Amino acid sequence: MKYDFLHSTVFKIIALMFCISSMAVISMFSSVFISDHAQSDALAVNVAGSLRMQSYRMVAHVQQKEAGVENESASIESLIEKFESDLNDGALTSQLILADSSSLKELHAQVKSEWLNRVKPAFEQGVSTAENQSVLELISGFVAQIDNLVTAYQRQAERNIASIRLIQSVALFVTLLMTAFAMFIINRHIEKPLTTLTNVAKRIGQGDFTAVAKVEGKGELTVLAKTMNNMSQSIHRSQSYLEEKVRYKTKALRQSNASLELLFKTSSMLNHLEPGNYNFDPIITELAEVTGVEDLDLCIMTPSCNKPFARLHTVEKELPEKCAVGDCGSCIGHVNAPAPHVGDLKYPLNKYGTNYGVLVVRGQPDRPMEEWQHQLFESLAEQIATGLHMMQQQEQDRRIALMAERTVIARELHDSLAQALSYLKIQVSRLQKLQQKENVQEQVDEVMGELRNGLNSAYRELRELLTTFRLKLDGDSLKAAFEQTIQQLKSRSDEFEFHLDYQLEHVPFSPQEEIHMLQIARESMQNAFYHSKGKNIRVSVAQEGDLVTLSVCDDGVGIPDDPNKLNHYGLAIIQERSRSLGGEVTIQKGEEGGTQVHFRFVPEYTRSQQVKMV
Repeated sequence: MKYDFLHSTVFKIIALMFCISSMAVISMFSSVFISDHAQSDALAVNVAGSLRMQSYRMVAHVQQKEAGVENESASIESLIEKFESDLNDGALTSQLILADSSSLKELHAQVKSEWLNRVKPAFEQGVSTAENQSVLELISGFVAQIDNLVTAYQRQAERNIASIRLIQSVALFVTLLMTAFAMFIINRHIEKPLTTLTNVAKRIGQGDFTAVAKVEGKGELTVLAKTMNNMSQSIHRSQSYLEEKVRYKTKALRQSNASLELLFKTSSMLNHLEPGNYNFDPIITELAEVTGVEDLDLCIMTPSCNKPFARLHTVEKELPEKCAVGDCGSCIGHVNAPAPHVGDLKYPLNKYGTNYGVLVVRGQPDRPMEEWQHQLFESLAEQIATGLHMMQQQEQDRRIALMAERTVIARELHDSLAQALSYLKIQVSRLQKLQQKENVQEQVDEVMGELRNGLNSAYRELRELLTTFRLKLDGDSLKAAFEQTIQQLKSRSDEFEFHLDYQLEHVPFSPQEEIHMLQIARESMQNAFYHSKGKNIRVSVAQEGDLVTLSVCDDGVGIPDDPNKLNHYGLAIIQERSRSLGGEVTIQKGEEGGTQVHFRFVPEYTRSQQVKMV
């Protein structure tokens, strides 16, 4: 906007101040000028009035002189000189110069003429007694003229005072008018616009950018108001745009949060899904709510067959003909077209080249699917495929673990009961041969004793194996399992003191490692419990560098020279368990007696860290 100084607020204020100041200056100068002229008015009146007295003094002086009375105060000449001096005094003549009217000048001229032409000559020639009356009449007329002159000077002084009064009154009136006009101008062009701008500024400060300042004119406040309006409108537009953007981002964020929450729930459910449980109804129901697509179909298949064994729907409807007959080839081999995604879309449940089914989304032809919906369908299909793959992998791992455990059980049965039974079979064969001979009762009794001991040992081995096979951790720590095993042995006899030193609560053993370690420790403690004939059994689990060490020591009689007798088949079980973990077991006599079993191996978590470092 072009700036016009003549219509500016500054110009108005300057003009008002100039007018008021000019009026005050004019009033003061006029008053000073008139009062300066009027400062001799009183003196002029006094001087003019003294002329009357001097006239009578001169008459009295002449009369006293004619009467022979001497007057020493002054001579007639000095009185005449004094009269002329006062008549021509500056106080009277200056007022004549400053006087506006000619009457004062005429009266002064008449008095002066009368004095010079008649009165002064009369006093200079002297006055006789016969002429007293005529002189008195002359002086009376002359004094009357002087009175008129005094009155004229008095009126001149009154006119000056009246002029000052008039100037002051007019100046006051004009000042009041100009003040009122200034207040009007200030109220209209300053106070009201400023009030409007202040109110608008307060509303803007409170966040109301729709406020508009209506200020008319061409001054600075108008420019400021229009600038503020433009700024407010610009901010309002920016705020509206940002609010719309925030709403859009908020909507997108809610959609993202809902999508992430759905994916999290799906992941959590798949992680806790038991094998054989394919209840995905909550997932596709919530998926339909999040995406706004009502018609969803989820077909789940086995990797070896393309015919679904489970169909899940979000809308009750009649199945298409190809779905009713199990023709899923078109859905499995379908490839979605690039955006815009319209119509029916198929998302295969494929993981590592293995097909687990398909997710069918039946959209509307006139409503293209948004990109976030497409990405969510793809992510969820991939997540379900991952869950099904993990479920299949878990089942495979269970099968492998079951087969491995069966192999271990078979070996342990072979190393314990099978060999014990073979030994008993040999003893039975010896007994049969001895019974065919005579005088071998002592040998028969010896074989019978060995058979009895072998049966007892085999029965004990059977019970220990059954206890071992029933062994499970139930989610407890390995240390708790060690303590439970010790309590079971303590419950059988109070002759032994068990001491457990477990220092590996921070080590994350695998389930297989925990089972093998527990069974090695249990077998070692049982051997010490039944065969050591000692009083103390110490169990220690510690770490030496990358190795985990399991030690079971007793203070008994020590291991025999031939540990492969019937009562020591458990040692073979220990060897088999140690080989399963890739470890090394040593069985030896202690320096102070007793037997020491030391098992060392590298745990799985340490091996994985070593591979990463390499």
